[in-house]
Amino acid sequence: MRVMELKKFGIENLEQVETDRPEPGAGQVLVKFGAASINYRDYQIVKGEFAPNQPLPIVPCSDGAGEIVAVGDAVTRFNLGDRIAPLFFPNWLTGHAHGDVRAVSSGLETPGVLREYGVYDQDAIAHIAPHLTDQEAACFPCAGLTAWTCLDTLSHIQAGDSVLVQGTGGVALFALQFAKALGAAVIITSGSDAKLERARALGADHCINYLTTPDWGEQARVLTGGRGVDAVVEIGGTGTLRQSIVAIRRGGHITIVGYLAGIDLGLNVFDLIERNANLHGVSVGNAEGFAQMMNFVAEHGLQPVIDKTYAFEDAGAALGDIAKGAHFGKLVVTV
Repeated sequence: MRVMELKKFGIENLEQVETDRPEPGAGQVLVKFGAASINYRDYQIVKGEFAPNQPLPIVPCSDGAGEIVAVGDAVTRFNLGDRIAPLFFPNWLTGHAHGDVRAVSSGLETPGVLREYGVYDQDAIAHIAPHLTDQEAACFPCAGLTAWTCLDTLSHIQAGDSVLVQGTGGVALFALQFAKALGAAVIITSGSDAKLERARALGADHCINYLTTPDWGEQARVLTGGRGVDAVVEIGGTGTLRQSIVAIRRGGHITIVGYLAGIDLGLNVFDLIERNANLHGVSVGNAEGFAQMMNFVAEHGLQPVIDKTYAFEDAGAALGDIAKGAHFGKLVVTV
């Protein structure tokens, strides 16, 4: 079978190799992958920036989807032919991430999805919504579940609430789609008017160009009648958190999922106290949350926004493109 293997850090060192197809043992299934999607974390891993001490070789990329083509003994939760996605954290099944349940993640400590086949314990995978293609389903394990955790699990968004979303990448557009399906109004920011128009076509109620409106947090307050938004999906970090605090209502939720504009938050504690703001660090989510998200996706017929699809042998190009930031939505590799 074909496998993309990283034996040395650097996109140029990503190599397609041939290996034997594995066989499932007791409690395991064999998955034939149809697609993988690219996250910025995958790029950082391949570059050696995310975990520079990680032993190599590894199979990169956390997010994929496919079909079960063989079932081992004692498998009770899945059947031959079921369509599934591997979980980002295979050991984090429910509740808070106590202990070492997040010590193993797909595409780093355990092999990722840039391969034709993979063996998984039955607790490390989840069913996908039946209307999704493999390419679409592959977008959910990291980016989709992160957005769901931000809005549903932590911020408890309901109809009539307001949500501010930063950017137009994978997490951001999932947050836009989930928030609208939950009945919330959405304010979205971007430095590109063209991307903002595409976001408006997806349902965004208000669009703010942060280059022409650097005080976008105050603008968000104006758009909510001075009350402030109920939740902010914070993707920038250092360069954006101050405006997020300005934008949030008293008692609102700021979920921090990224650091594209810096990792040092430089917080003024008084601002947080004055807002009574809830500040959450978010790292994807658990298996229970994935199942809840997929039920919601199926109920509402949601489909992710895919910007571009790549052939398996062009996975390196996909990893390079996500770092450029020109994409709108997800980048997907067919397997």
